[in-house]
Amino acid sequence: MKNIELLRPLLLQDLLCTEITTDNCDFKKWVSSGKYLVRNISTNMTVDIEVNNEHAFHHMIAFDSCRMAAAAFETMLNIQASETLPKSIGWISIKTYYAAFFSAHSIMRCFGYVCSQLERGHANQLNEFGSIVGLSNTIKPEAGFFSGSYSPHNRILTIKKMKNTHEDTWSTLLDCLNKVSQDVLTIAGLSSRKQTLSADINDLVVRLTDSGRLPKGNFLSQYRNAVNYRHEYDSWHPYGKQSIKSEKIISLLGNWKSENYDYPPVWKGATDSYNFFICCRDVLNLNYLLINLIIKSSGKVNFYKRWPGKLLNISSAA
Repeated sequence: MKNIELLRPLLLQDLLCTEITTDNCDFKKWVSSGKYLVRNISTNMTVDIEVNNEHAFHHMIAFDSCRMAAAAFETMLNIQASETLPKSIGWISIKTYYAAFFSAHSIMRCFGYVCSQLERGHANQLNEFGSIVGLSNTIKPEAGFFSGSYSPHNRILTIKKMKNTHEDTWSTLLDCLNKVSQDVLTIAGLSSRKQTLSADINDLVVRLTDSGRLPKGNFLSQYRNAVNYRHEYDSWHPYGKQSIKSEKIISLLGNWKSENYDYPPVWKGATDSYNFFICCRDVLNLNYLLINLIIKSSGKVNFYKRWPGKLLNISSAA
């Protein structure tokens, strides 16, 4: 994906200043910390949270973004073909999916989106904080998956109770990418470069939705389910007409760290598999480029340099 540097103004700017500290703070721990005010709980289980400690909030976002990016990169670096079973791609498919899934979490956090499981105690705490300011509505006190987005203009994080961890993660990423593809057209820069980047992001949206067939953007999880649970696409022994040589996949995935790569011809008889691996590669590529953009834009030793950045350096030296 070209012209990625144009996205810098759209990133959560304080991510560039996050420092390495001794405390690890993911979203769950941040909710438990109570460094916020609950401003509204609507009847559709949407919660408006005012961030009153921006340092702690950005620390949490950077922490979650980096741990997800590192998991994505490490997964990709461990994907290999089998010499004795050249058409064995079941586990390659599953690993590639999770590398893209982790990348989705990392990408959305760079732009202020969150997706996370909360436990019953977290829901109770949000209800208690709401009651302090006189809110009458409450969240059902049970564990659940929440997603949402942060507005730096009013320091409000709006989260909503969701239903399906994987499907709703892809749906949240889709919301993020759609907004970014539009917002990049409004920033300073050459129109041609902005339009190219916006079109590239839109192309990724098209792939995630399987050309509009899946409006929630969960094409990758549907393919993963077909391979993992139903053993479709001839991805496991005994192999069939849709089987692909793993070397083809490894070759396609090999340039996930490149700013400029080609799209080879569609694999005959395996269009869904081709689209799956292309889409996974593009999600990973966007994550990789964003992480490097943050590293290059920050003058400090922060989470991004010391975590996913260090991992990439180690793997390159190996």
